[in-house]
Amino acid sequence: MTQRADPAPSGETQQPAVDAATGVHLRALLEDTLDLAAILDRDGSLRYLNGGGRRLLVLSPGARATDLTVADLVIESERSIIDDEIRPALRTAGWWSGSVSVRTSTGTDVPTRSTIRMHRDADGVGSTITWIARDISTEKAVYERLHKKIFEDELTGLPHRSIFLDRLDLALRGPHPDPTPVALLCASIDRFKEKNERFGREVGDDLLRAVARRLDELRGPSDTVSRWGGDEFVYLREGVGSEAEPQELALALADAFASPFTIGTHEVFLTVSVGVSSGRAGAVGTDQLLRQAEAAGQMAKRRGGGAVHVFDEAMQARAMRSAVVEDALRGAAERHELVLHYQPEISLRTNAIVGVEALVRWQHPEWGLVQPGEFIPVAEVSNLILELGGWVLSEGLSQCAAWQRSIGPAAPMVAINISARQFLQADFVALVAATLERTGADPGGVCLEITESILMDDVDVTVATLQRLKALGVKLAVDDFGTGYSSLSYLRRFPVDILKVDQSFVSGLGHDREDSAIVQAVVHMGRALQLTTVAEGVETAHHLVELRELDCDIAQGYHFARPQPADVVTRMLEAGPDWMRVTA
Repeated sequence: MTQRADPAPSGETQQPAVDAATGVHLRALLEDTLDLAAILDRDGSLRYLNGGGRRLLVLSPGARATDLTVADLVIESERSIIDDEIRPALRTAGWWSGSVSVRTSTGTDVPTRSTIRMHRDADGVGSTITWIARDISTEKAVYERLHKKIFEDELTGLPHRSIFLDRLDLALRGPHPDPTPVALLCASIDRFKEKNERFGREVGDDLLRAVARRLDELRGPSDTVSRWGGDEFVYLREGVGSEAEPQELALALADAFASPFTIGTHEVFLTVSVGVSSGRAGAVGTDQLLRQAEAAGQMAKRRGGGAVHVFDEAMQARAMRSAVVEDALRGAAERHELVLHYQPEISLRTNAIVGVEALVRWQHPEWGLVQPGEFIPVAEVSNLILELGGWVLSEGLSQCAAWQRSIGPAAPMVAINISARQFLQADFVALVAATLERTGADPGGVCLEITESILMDDVDVTVATLQRLKALGVKLAVDDFGTGYSSLSYLRRFPVDILKVDQSFVSGLGHDREDSAIVQAVVHMGRALQLTTVAEGVETAHHLVELRELDCDIAQGYHFARPQPADVVTRMLEAGPDWMRVTA
């Protein structure tokens, strides 16, 4: 900020003349000061420059300071200050003080706090100019750091959460004669903690910065994006034009994660769960809108990666129910409330049961049978999935060993779903090996199912883990294939045995051209890579006909059998070709 002084009063007492001895002392004093001190002619040419000035400008011992002018020293982008501020101030007030940057002989720009004063000669004809400049690089750097700390998120450079809150509060509190709605989105990166643990904090920080840039690219003129904390971001849109716009914005935000993030040598796939709330100024408060968006975000998280959820009045009750379910699920395995059911997998060539998929069920003593769609998502967003997954692995392999002993060579392959958190555990392969040894299950009759999105998290690490699992002798399946990011080039690297076509595509067989094309492509891809293909969600005879025409290998679904307790499946296996006559 430029500061100017009023002209000295005309009656000001003149300072006494300086004698020769005092002049010598003053010159020595100027040489000892750390600041730049210079005397200039009226045209701005240097007549004298002290040692502090030579050090500030990084002048070599032989360099002539008198060859320089103020215009030479001031950086080009600030030279307009000379004509616009300094010269007018010297004419009217006799002095000027302000901030100006100079360029050193090495090309470095140094910000200074400068005071320039005009001294008229005794005859009033000529004049001398003095210039005192202090290097304020340190002060400026400290100010910029403090400014960033107050106004910007230190990691991403997005507006600080305090700034975001101010803007949200202003949007909801300001004078609005005809208030338009505002939309607030709370976006949380799915399973980011696992990425941090796998790649390290440095890559994790780079990922957050890349996410911030991608979200900022979506921002419109009335939008504000901020990192709320950790792996959570918030997005504010003012002036929402329609009821559908908040959800459309949320879907666009989720779609922004469709392509992978390239961090160094890593190609990382991410999904984001988005909660949406909206309201008008005067009708909803800042805290209330935030709570609603965060609650909706939690519900989106429970529905799985990449989900979008819009807040509604019934959601609070669902959120409370989820919290109750989470508490009740703790220790359910030890209390013997969990049980496995098995859904048969049928060969489309022989019509025989060739495999079963183990599916967990929860029999609560008060609530009765709790649907998997209610408790599995709750477990997946907490560490309960590790407890639950460990129990399923143990029980599934124990039952596999029992069928291998009682049924013999015709015993079905037992497929067990592996969650992302299980797969990413450092000791997961050791856990599988120990469980196989303890239960006595033949690994050749065990299939571990991993979802496509898990495989694509870190291809190199995934391949290494899959190879270690293959070395144990188990089969590996890609579950929900077609819903993620896999391509033929990636799939060839994975040592898998089975592709399971997601039921969302199977349901459209025969009447949805796109779904039919996807199923056909997956079956053909499986055949090209010599992989077994399994169609999930087969519910009608029409689905069966279509799959046989496509030459799919195996099918499972309600058309054949619902998931059944182990004893019912045992009777089916013992019935041989007549297994469909067996009833629960």
